[in-house]
Amino acid sequence: MKNYMKIVAVVLALVIALSAASCSLSKDYSYKTSDTELPIGVYIYALYSAYNQAQGFAQKLDTYDSEKGTYDGKKSFLKLEITDDDGNKATADEWIKDNADKTMKDILATQKLFKELGATVDEATLSGYEQSCKEYWDYGPYYAYYGEQYKNPYKDIFEPLGVSYDSFYTATYYNSALKEAVFDKLYTEDGTKAVPEEELTKYFTDSYTSYKYFSTNLYESQPQNATTETGEVSQENADVAFSEEKVAEYTSAFENYAASINAGESYKSVVERYMSDYSVENDPTVENVEIMKDSTIGEDLVAEIEKLSEGTASTKVIGEGNTAVLYLFYKEPISEQISTYIGDKDKKKAVLQSYKQEEFDNYIKEVGESLEITISSSAKNFSLSKFEQENKTSTK
Repeated sequence: MKNYMKIVAVVLALVIALSAASCSLSKDYSYKTSDTELPIGVYIYALYSAYNQAQGFAQKLDTYDSEKGTYDGKKSFLKLEITDDDGNKATADEWIKDNADKTMKDILATQKLFKELGATVDEATLSGYEQSCKEYWDYGPYYAYYGEQYKNPYKDIFEPLGVSYDSFYTATYYNSALKEAVFDKLYTEDGTKAVPEEELTKYFTDSYTSYKYFSTNLYESQPQNATTETGEVSQENADVAFSEEKVAEYTSAFENYAASINAGESYKSVVERYMSDYSVENDPTVENVEIMKDSTIGEDLVAEIEKLSEGTASTKVIGEGNTAVLYLFYKEPISEQISTYIGDKDKKKAVLQSYKQEEFDNYIKEVGESLEITISSSAKNFSLSKFEQENKTSTK
């Protein structure tokens, strides 16, 4: 499931910040139910991931010393009250243990539902997960892109902590594979919680926005000693704002393009005209279909797009002087994207995940909370100070 892999990627990236603490590998269980037993390494991984997240929350506080991992000069951040992204407050050590507990229950619940629902994962999918996991374990996340100098195997981080490859795989990629299979078994066409296409289409048209825009800078880069529009000689490489006349020329042109769209001309025709008018070789259009509150294009752009009615266009200058950019925005009727998104298997699944993700997460949580779980003494007594001690050693 794409969003679960994103979560996995974020968590994996966080662990690079710390070196491993000393702890021998063990085959002891940590959490178990009547039919499933998770090794201690899965719990250590869950704790360590939560530890890094908690430290990230602590680092936002003024009293935190990032070099020493302490606050108020000498105290462990583990006793510091932190606030997570959901606004929950707790001391860091309590937050870490609570979130590791939630992770373990999530894994157990996922495995229980996978078995009960008769879900399956095809060999090709599982093989892909295993290959990705093994590459990270043996080489790290950047080796494939940048080569030997960026080799940072996760096994060097996790094995000394007591986390084996199997535990790492169980907690991350394998859990994601099973969770995706469980989701599919519940919510796709023949699932027990299947969503009718009409309902999903309504969610799509109510929640998603289809937009396109193109832009031009209202400034130009001037190399050192170049003569600017105003006749001045630039003393260094810099971005220099257009003259008022040139800004007015571009602004008028963009307003005319928007007016043409609003009068019935197609966006495609207008952008082609812009390209011809200004000798632009490649289509400059940025386009997407998404839920705007989740967009990453920037608050200013989101605000302008949300102001528009479907089928209309507008212009806006964002920034000023030598940072000003002129935009033309167009909000396409979302109905024109129904066949593309609801009619395409992969895109339809992404919309379905968006629609039912929160419900699914809550269901997994409910199942996890209902389980009769035995927690080993090794898990109960694992000391978070082992992570902290190694962190202090690594910064000396």
